[in-house]
Amino acid sequence: MKWKTTLLLLLLTVGVGAYVSLHELKQPTPEERSRLANRVVNLNPEEVTGLLVTAPKGTVTLQRISNVWQVVSPRRLRAEAPLVSRILNHLNPLEAEHVLRQTTERPLAPADYGLQSPAATLTVITADRTMKLLFGDATAVGANRYLSMEGTPVLYVVSASLVELLVQPLDAFRSHDLVDVTAEEIQRITVVSPSSSYTLARTSEPASATHADRWRLTHPVDDPADSGVASTIVSALRGLRAERFLTDEFTEGDLARFGLAAPYATITIAVTEGDPPLELVIGKVTEDNDQRRTAKRSDEPTVFAVASAKVEELLRDPQELRSRACFDFFASQVAKLQVSWEGAPWTIERQQKTWKASDGTELDDAEVEEFLWKIRDITLTRFVEDAPQDLARYGLDPAKGTIRVWLTGQSDPQGLSVGETIDGGATRYGWMSGRAEVVELPESLNEILTATPEALKAVMPSASE
Repeated sequence: MKWKTTLLLLLLTVGVGAYVSLHELKQPTPEERSRLANRVVNLNPEEVTGLLVTAPKGTVTLQRISNVWQVVSPRRLRAEAPLVSRILNHLNPLEAEHVLRQTTERPLAPADYGLQSPAATLTVITADRTMKLLFGDATAVGANRYLSMEGTPVLYVVSASLVELLVQPLDAFRSHDLVDVTAEEIQRITVVSPSSSYTLARTSEPASATHADRWRLTHPVDDPADSGVASTIVSALRGLRAERFLTDEFTEGDLARFGLAAPYATITIAVTEGDPPLELVIGKVTEDNDQRRTAKRSDEPTVFAVASAKVEELLRDPQELRSRACFDFFASQVAKLQVSWEGAPWTIERQQKTWKASDGTELDDAEVEEFLWKIRDITLTRFVEDAPQDLARYGLDPAKGTIRVWLTGQSDPQGLSVGETIDGGATRYGWMSGRAEVVELPESLNEILTATPEALKAVMPSASE
């Protein structure tokens, strides 16, 4: 029976070894133990519901309300979210360079470290606790500060970067953004000025491969918008920032003072369903800086000074906002193409990943893809007539030529009708399916219309090869 005893001892040895190994794996390394010993606080930013900052330049109370940070004292204001985030990130975690512990030989007198009259204090409030951090003098060496936490007997030496965020004037803690919603929340933008007006609306159409967002110009004409230009306008809106706060106690008597009675421009932003629209009124050039204009939100008594150049980015000619693309696809999406010119149509189709002509002839994939890109890149030169009553006068009823592109999974093609030359030149009239206007098409279109499937055929090796 000795073999059973030996086996039992072997199993016990292995088990104990495995337990010890697992136990050791769970223990922090010496570096981790040192870091944990120097940890002042470790807070998830989402847990923090309030901050109280006291510094020589004033006291500011910030509170998270409906998941949005606001200044609630000394007056109720929107908070500068990026600054609040930076403060919270310093607490996630806040680790000390050194920890000073009191001994009988070396008592830690607060006055010796500038903690009797702190340079700043930060009170952090969560759902289940409140902690107060006191920042003292700068250390003699390094960009550090002494720090104590109320109720604890130790002192810490921490980076001065956190206290630098706290010792700022009230204006640093208030939001400088005139538009504090995300780009995705913006559904409609209306800009009205003495020189021009327009309305852009986000459409319910699904995003295409070429455009993540779909926008439509709904005023002064109804037409697809250039998604790139629309995105630029959204970015410009969200880039409107206060360079100065002119007053927080606006009254009706200030309308003329700030040039808001007869605005330079009015911008209305409709956001997610259920939220009221935001209106921005842009006034006159400020008295102290001719590169700034006054501005006011409809829901606040504050008047801001904003950069004139930022405002000008929004004052666009509506014609600039209209999409000039005749087609919207990637070559890889195309399943079928038909080109017709002066009564001679030809068709090519993708069959099992290979392009073939209507007679079954195999085509060169690279040549077909290059040809499709030429079609995709057709952009109109100008808008000729927005609501034509007689297409025949442009040679579009019937059309002299057509280009139709079917995408995989779609039954209706994207189409372009081509008419007569304009004033005897090389450009032609055109009309796009799904759009009402007659447009001018570029000279480069003529090369596409006169192409044949022969140019797209695969080159076959000769018999000698």
